Amino acid sequence: MSQACAEIHWLHGLLAKLGFPLSNPTPLHVDNTSAIHISANPIFHECTKHIEVNCHFIREAFEGRIISLPRVSTNLEVADIFIKVLTRGQ
Repeated sequence: MSQACAEIHWLHGLLAKLGFPLSNPTPLHVDNTSAIHISANPIFHECTKHIEVNCHFIREAFEGRIISLPRVSTNLEVADIFIKVLTRGQ
């Protein structure tokens, strides 16, 4: 998630230098509700003890309106075919 956020941040900067600044945040689709809450809620963020620098970077990008974090249902997560075993019904 932090690598994707870094790429989006870089693309925003590149497009701004080329004269095409983006006014809306880029959606970074996430299926982890906890990650969305930690990034969006600074009070909840203070309660967590194991936050790394990556989370701070994502939170700053979220607060700076570079990214938005819409939730994607786990059933609709396309990347799962690469990282999880699928049952016969799926």
